[in-house]
Amino acid sequence: MDPHFTALLLRVIAVGGAIAVIGATILLLAFRAFGKPFRANVLIAILLAFVFICCLVLLRMSLIK
Repeated sequence: MDPHFTALLLRVIAVGGAIAVIGATILLLAFRAFGKPFRANVLIAILLAFVFICCLVLLRMSLIK
């Protein structure tokens, strides 16, 4: 695999992770404003975990070839 592609892929994951964390923080604050923050925390954690697992699977698949 091209080393430039690997570097680009890692940058995309880093920027995407930062955007996900910022988005999760904003969603957490929005959910807290309407009450029931525990369910919001769980939903956000599950969503972020799913997205990161998918990113890691795709990264792993691209590095195998």
